[in-house]
This record gives sequence, structure tokens and C-alpha cells, in this order.
Amino acid sequence: MKKQNIPLIIAFFVPVFIASLFRFWDLDIRPLHSDEGVNSFFLRNLFERNQYRYNPANYHGPFLYYIGLIPFYVLGQTDFSFRLMPVLFGIMVVASLYPLRKRMGNIGLLTAGLLIAISPSNSFFSRDTIHETYFIFFTLTTVVSFFLYSETRKSRYIYFAASSIAFIITIKETYIITFTVFIISLVCAYGYEVLLFHRGTRIKCIKHIFSVFANTCRQKWRVICICIGLFLFINFLFYSSFFTYYDGVKGILTTLKIWTKTGTHSAGGHAKPFFYYFKLLYKFELPMLVMGIAGMYYSFRYRNRFAVFTSVWAVLIYVIYSCIPYKTPWLIINLTLPIAILSGIFINGLFKIITRKWHYAIFFALYTGVFCFFCYQSIMLNFVNYDDERYELVYVQTKRDVYNLIDRLETLSGICGKDMEINIVSKDYWPLPWYLREYKHANFWGKVIDNPNAPVILADKKGESDLKGKLKGNYKNERFVLRPGVWITAYIQQGLYDSAFAHETGRETSTRLPLNVSAEELDPGLKALYYYNIECIGKPFSSSIEKDSISFTYNDETKKPYRSPFGIAWEGYLHIQKSGVYQFATRSDDGSFVYLDENLVVDNGEPHAVRYISGTTFLEEGYHAIRIQYFDIGGGAIMALLWKPPGGQETLIPGDIFFHKKPD
Repeated sequence: MKKQNIPLIIAFFVPVFIASLFRFWDLDIRPLHSDEGVNSFFLRNLFERNQYRYNPANYHGPFLYYIGLIPFYVLGQTDFSFRLMPVLFGIMVVASLYPLRKRMGNIGLLTAGLLIAISPSNSFFSRDTIHETYFIFFTLTTVVSFFLYSETRKSRYIYFAASSIAFIITIKETYIITFTVFIISLVCAYGYEVLLFHRGTRIKCIKHIFSVFANTCRQKWRVICICIGLFLFINFLFYSSFFTYYDGVKGILTTLKIWTKTGTHSAGGHAKPFFYYFKLLYKFELPMLVMGIAGMYYSFRYRNRFAVFTSVWAVLIYVIYSCIPYKTPWLIINLTLPIAILSGIFINGLFKIITRKWHYAIFFALYTGVFCFFCYQSIMLNFVNYDDERYELVYVQTKRDVYNLIDRLETLSGICGKDMEINIVSKDYWPLPWYLREYKHANFWGKVIDNPNAPVILADKKGESDLKGKLKGNYKNERFVLRPGVWITAYIQQGLYDSAFAHETGRETSTRLPLNVSAEELDPGLKALYYYNIECIGKPFSSSIEKDSISFTYNDETKKPYRSPFGIAWEGYLHIQKSGVYQFATRSDDGSFVYLDENLVVDNGEPHAVRYISGTTFLEEGYHAIRIQYFDIGGGAIMALLWKPPGGQETLIPGDIFFHKKPD
């Protein structure tokens, strides 16, 4: 190790440390994504039964499952151990930039390392057990190995490149896109270099490039043969499930046809417009995007072969992924990798032209501001808004409400034990198999069976009507949101529920408002309580006094003021100036209820699209206790409280007739 590299190594420890901090900190705070739930199923099956067979039609390559065995054997089955390997590989992506220091420069290396370490998208998806983090790690090591070999001509880098390429193929079928991009990028980089020569010497330059390649093949033929064998061995080892399922090897090519069809069709609602990834980059990675574009200009302006290669890589990978209709946000880290490198190249070039002290002051002030902004974004995304679909990087993410369901089952198991029978008759249940792995009799049927009766039954919306006709005995039900648009209703036998939760206060036993009040006891407006659950129970996260009519419409998920699921309860008094029959109604998406003097007048419950439900009641002149509840489980959020007074037209209930009791 050269002494002049020691300060750089010490400095480069900073982005590696920051990457570790962002990825390890509170790793189990976010519930498993449904894709993680599926991956955990195959990983547990491999760990517990030594069974795994690659299926080219589903769930990508086998690498994730075999590498995930290591922490399971060492630490057991926990959320931390399940996510440990992608976290380590996410950190190694940052560390693997170090060999490129000569091509990016010292300040460029530190910049690229910090960008990937703090990047909202990279840090967020490095905390998920999905294939993408492994994929970009080996993508980077392939690039590093190639350019290190071109610089040193040492054989070990050919071995590294061959191994990295082989591992890429064992991870995900999108390797065909990456390899195509690499080939075109290399041709463009060398072609651009050739164009810089005088016209009369270009043919000679091309001949020289092919001559070097031919000489390398002649001199390194043994190394190349070994690398081909190593490449074939790694792929055969993984796809044959370590020599136990040879048919899996056939799937290496079969999967390309299957996933090409998937990628070019709008399957599963994943079709997105061309500029989808640009919008994500603009919203979450704007400083990196701006510096990356500047880095492209710098690459061609200053004739840097590696920078030209990276520029073409960044442009092509963006264009190809954008042209494919099937888009998911985690694919964005394939784009941010070359963009971060280009950002480093640009910053290094910019740093070289700084000569005066006030230049340095401005440079480092802006530099610090950019990374502080990145830090704030990443902190909010990873540790606060990790299940808030208003942030586009959060995509069909399991809601933290699933932890409430698991806590309920834990309380019940304190009475019945982990042998308690749980019938899951919901068609959509991932990642519940991971969270219910300790319950020996958790049965995942995927549909409503003939005899679903058990101490606990979990059903989805589609199966509830069928389930209710088959229930025997009394059940208490509670709803939990699994992810946007998907909710689970837990049916718990009444006796068991009373034994476990008799001490709790729910909606039915909430504090009752006095029915007889005078005007002197009241102030204008309703008291509004906001909850991060759909039952409006527990401790509200906010409260306010609302003096206007109850009406809001949020058709755009990103415009909602709160992350779903959320519930709102308005409580207070309604001033009736004329006795008579009144009609009340709600128009809501999702559910809503209206109680007057403790009587349910409007039942517009259950999750649903926009729906209008009304009810009538006779009211005497005076003040009447009113409670309105609304909940949203995802998607649009719409609520309007209407009435039709005697002889009048239906309108929103005016805010000036709402009151609440003065504090004591």
C-alpha cells in the first residue's frame, strides 16, 4: 500500500461508514414487502427442508436464496438476519468504487461514494431483500475489473470479471440488458477515442485496438479458458441447485422469453409512462441528476475514455428501462450507479479549476448543503415515511398496520399458545407467512374453505361475504391494512376475544358525549381526532378544532395530507333550529359512519370506491351529540358530510352549526 493512499483510504471510510449507518440503523422498522415475503418463503424452504428448484417463470434467479442462507445459519431466522446480506452488499457497492480512484480522482471518489451511501433510492432498497442490490454490486465489480485489467494487465482481474458476470446471470434475467449496454458503451468509448485521432491515423488506431485484443487472447488463453470454465461452473452450480436439480439449468435461456413477455406487457398494473424514472430521479435524486448530466458534458469535453463509457452506460440504461412498459421503482438503482460515478467525475473536474479561497468557501458550502439535503431526504424516507405511498419510491409496501395484527395474535397466543389454529382464507396474504412462521397451525388456504372455523380467521374483502355464511358461533372482527388497497379482517372467537381484550376501549365503548348541554357550555367547531388506523382507536397522532363543513377530495395519492391507513373522528354537537325529519348522508372513499345521540344513522362502512349512503332520523330542536368517522386504506381519499333538512335541498352541513364542549 502506497503511503500517499493512506489519507484517501481514511477519508473514504466516511462514505462507507455513512452507508453502513443508513442501512443497518433500525433495520427491522419497515415491514417486509410482499416480494420479500415471497423471497422469505423460498429461503425458509431451502433452510428448513433443503429444497429449492429454480422456476424460470417466477421470482428471478437463485443467488438471493443461497447467499441468504449464511445469516440464517449464524443468527437464526429474524428480520435482521433476513435483510443482512443485501445490507452488506449495499455497503460493498460503495466500497467497490475505491479501485476507480485514478479514473475519478480523490474528490470524485468521495463524492460518488457519498452519493450512493446517502442516496434515498439506494439506501431504501438496500434495506430490502430483493435482487437489485446484489445485481448492481456485481455490475459495478464487472466494470471495475475490466478497467483495472486494461490498466494493469493482471490476470486476476479477468477472473474477477468472469465471476462477476456469472453471478449477474444467477441473480436476474435483466442481465441481458446490462451486457448489451456494456458492449455498446465500450464500442462508443473506444470509437470516440478513435475519432479524436487525425483522419489518416484512425485506421491504424483501430488496428492497434484489435491487435492488443488478439495478443491478449494469445497470451492469456489459459486464463481465458479457466474463466470460461469458472463462468459455466458458477451458473451450473446455482441453477442446478448445487447439483440436485439439473432441469433448472435449462431455465437460464427460457427465462429470457418469459420475462421479455412480462416486461413488454402491462402485467399486474406495473406499466408506467416513459418518463417515470426521470420523475423519480427529479424528485428524489435531483442533485445527483444535475451533477451527472454535467459529468456527461465533462466526459466528452475532456476526452476521458472511462467517463465516456460511463456516460453512454447511463444514457442507454435509462433509455432502455424507460422504454420497457413494466416499471418498478427499485430498478432506479441501476440508473443511479453510473449517474453517481459521473457526478464524481464532474465534481473532481470542477475542484481542479478552483484556485481562490472564496471559491473553496462557496464550493464546500454548496457541497455540504447538497449532502445535508440528501441526508434529510433519506432519513425521512427510511425511518419516517417508509410505508407512505405518497412517496413514489414506496411501492405496494406492506403497511406498519401489519404489526398491529401481529401484536393482536401475540396477545391471543398468550392464552392459546403458538399451537393456536389460524385459518388464513385470504387470497392475498404476503408477507404473513414470514410473520406467522412460529405458529404451527397457521394454515394458508388462499380461499374460503368449506369449514373455516377456528379461533382466528383472516379474510380479505372478496372472501368476507362467503365466509360469513360459514361461520359457526360468535366472532368479533377487526380490520387491518396489509398494503394500499388490500386489507385483512381478523375474525376472533368472541369468548377468546373477551378474555384477551376485555380491558381495552374501542369504538363501541368510546367516551360518550353528554346528551343534554346548553349553549353556554359550547364553543364553535367539532373536535377532530386523527389516527393511523382505520378503527379510530388508540392514541391519535393529531387533533384540531374544525369549524368548516366536512368535505375533502384527494384523487391523487401524493396529495393526501396523511399516509394511509388513517382514520378521522369528528365529535361534538349539531345545533338543530327546527324539529323534524332530517336526512343525513356521506359520500366517501373509503368508509364512513354518522352517529347522532349515540345512534348509528349512516353506515357507509367497509373499504370501497366512492359511494353515497343516506339515513333519516327525527331530531328535536336543540343540541344533539354527533360523531362522524372516516377511514382510508389507500388510493383516493374522499369524504363529504351532507344533510337534507325538512323542506330543504341536500347540501353540505354548514360548519356554523357544529359545536364542541368547552374544556373544563
